[in-house]
Amino acid sequence: MKAKLTVLSLSPLCLLTTILNFNFITQTSEGQIFTLCQFVKCNILIILLLTICFLWCFVSILFYFYFKFNTSFAKESGYSIKIISEEKEAGLTFFTSMILPLLVGDLDKWQNAIAFTVIFTIIFLLLMKTNLFYSNPILTLMGYHVYIITFNNNPYKDGQIFAVTTDIISNESIIEYREIDGDVVFAKLIKNRSVKNET
Repeated sequence: MKAKLTVLSLSPLCLLTTILNFNFITQTSEGQIFTLCQFVKCNILIILLLTICFLWCFVSILFYFYFKFNTSFAKESGYSIKIISEEKEAGLTFFTSMILPLLVGDLDKWQNAIAFTVIFTIIFLLLMKTNLFYSNPILTLMGYHVYIITFNNNPYKDGQIFAVTTDIISNESIIEYREIDGDVVFAKLIKNRSVKNET
């Protein structure tokens, strides 16, 4: 699941790279239109990279629906939580720090293409080594929230946990959850304890 969400988190970069570089050489300097073979030969690098970016975006869509489906089943249920904080700007921070700086508009040049590929690979591997994938800008756009929580009555989960959820949860909420990776879980609200009930 972690790898799939990491792929999904980098899909905006692939989409914007495709849009930014969708520019092909179609004719010679004398104005003569290329044949198909000439077109492919002259644009082979940009065709290859844009194909990879397009496939990445397509696979990301599949992974998003897989995530939606997979988090619907087999949850650990009935745990009370305490909210430490809500990561309200996680998606925006990820987008401005991980996506925008990597946008390159000249991938038809080998130096730029190689540099982009190397940096993209490093970012992907770093995301796989950390839990920053939870600050996924796509999940933010789709209405997900990220909370830092602790469990009040769960002997299997100690310390702070990152909870990704579509619900608005609060202190003493009762949730069910499915582990995504280590200290990152998908949470679903069962019920909120109201002030009236507490008094």
